Amino acid sequence: MPITPKELIANLGDLPPLPQVAAQVLRIAADPDSSTDDLQRVIATDQALTAQILKIANSAMFGMMREVRTLTQAIMTLGFNTIKSVVIASSAKNLYSRGTAGLQERLMWEHALYAALAARAYARQLRHPRAEEAFLGALMHDIGKSVLGLKYPERYSQLIRSVYNGQGDGLELEFELFGFDHAMVGEALLVSWNLAHALEQAVRWHHDPSQAEPDHQALVALVAMGNQLALDRGIGIGKPETLDRTTATARVLLGLDTAALAEHQEAVLQMIELDKSLLTEF
Repeated sequence: MPITPKELIANLGDLPPLPQVAAQVLRIAADPDSSTDDLQRVIATDQALTAQILKIANSAMFGMMREVRTLTQAIMTLGFNTIKSVVIASSAKNLYSRGTAGLQERLMWEHALYAALAARAYARQLRHPRAEEAFLGALMHDIGKSVLGLKYPERYSQLIRSVYNGQGDGLELEFELFGFDHAMVGEALLVSWNLAHALEQAVRWHHDPSQAEPDHQALVALVAMGNQLALDRGIGIGKPETLDRTTATARVLLGLDTAALAEHQEAVLQMIELDKSLLTEF
């Protein structure tokens, strides 16, 4: 019988908490009666997050004619959904940096962010209504690796080196070492953070989208496609061919044959190029 997120948390011990400001922002963003002022008051208590949001609002991706100088202007420029994504991205980056070090940290974060841009671009190209969820799911898809790096620093660092050097498949090595994999750990973390169930599904099943709940299979497939494209572009740790079976399943779930995928991918790469300034803002 598969281990449950609760059992996994019990095995791992305390998991890194979601920062308080991030938790408050997510609650406000989910409340239809909340206002820009509500969001501004919470974000303003975190200077680093405020600076990050202003930096992104002024980035080339949004092409503002005038400099965005205040947090309120930035919130109005970006919108609640983008603010939510930035907040979760900041929390995720902090955890990625704590769970790994040096080259591993940089490669894992760049992979997560590129995969997120790719998943969102695929969603937009295919006119899927859950583009922002695809971005967040892909951003968090490997977050379990950081938790494993925090809990078992020496063993997991060696495992990552083995994968980087082509000496084994990451999922198989994780099961051999721990009895569970990073996708299961990531799901447990998101459950403990009380994030949306769709994101839990995306993280848990990004290596096997057909196992996700039916309502979330297309979303998970988009995350899997983003993961594949990142590795195809040489961004991340691991060999692209290890995801071939996953990507084939994702294509079926999204109704794409090989020719359609090639046609869409060109447009997806162009969208990523337009959004790529975000890679330098974190």
